[in-house]
Amino acid sequence: MKQSVYCYGALATVLLLSVTGCTRNISTNLTDDGRVSASDLVFPEQNTAWREEGTIADVDDLAKIRPGISKDDLYQLIGPPHFSESYKAREWDYILKFYDNNQQVKVCQYKVIFDKEYKGQEFYWSPADCPPQSMAVMQTNPVMVASVPTMQPAPERINLNADALFAFDKSTVQDVLPQGREELDGLAQTLRQYQQRGDSQIMITGHTDRKGDDAYNMNLSTQRARAVANYLVNQGVNPNTIIATGAGELQPIVQCSTNLPRQQEIDCLQPNRRVTLDITVNQ
Repeated sequence: MKQSVYCYGALATVLLLSVTGCTRNISTNLTDDGRVSASDLVFPEQNTAWREEGTIADVDDLAKIRPGISKDDLYQLIGPPHFSESYKAREWDYILKFYDNNQQVKVCQYKVIFDKEYKGQEFYWSPADCPPQSMAVMQTNPVMVASVPTMQPAPERINLNADALFAFDKSTVQDVLPQGREELDGLAQTLRQYQQRGDSQIMITGHTDRKGDDAYNMNLSTQRARAVANYLVNQGVNPNTIIATGAGELQPIVQCSTNLPRQQEIDCLQPNRRVTLDITVNQ
């Protein structure tokens, strides 16, 4: 059985990776239909995560995760994995934080096992007392899945060409190109109009192509998303309505042959280098 490959981006592993390549400290003997025995299940060390601080869990979104879920749908619900796991990996790992009534934090690891078609089939928690009991009830209660969202989608998803926004391999507000500034200025005006219509939420996601290693691409995409968010805030967009994150190379729009000449391959992959904004407005 072919194993998934995990390329951890933590600083402490840089020297090791330069010698041994990608870490393979992962679950083994995954079946084609997305199963794994308890003895073969392995959770990565939290300090090897590229986002070691974790994410506050949204119990409503977690309750919607079911066998057969696609990676794209999983990403939309709980974001990219916290470890540098590629789009072709057969397992994704998350660090999720839960708050109790006393605002005490419980940190849990969450693993999704995918079948050979990359559909999620099995879901695991660590340590043994995860998730908190209230979360376990919500996951098994079918009524929660049918809850009606209060936010209504804006007319469209906005896609920004990263090559037009940023200088090559750059990711800060200072690196935004003149063409990119003009585009973001117009976007800020649109978003301010959305705010006038009601409560809005803006999810900004950076994306890269497959060139470069996974950890680098994840960091670059995250920094670019944050730079776009900072620019929009400076143009009067409410910072409390913005969430910025990176997907690295996990959500390609196009697939290009690896046999193309280098420049042709870069040109072919251009649609994958982008920043997307998903906007919802409670009118």
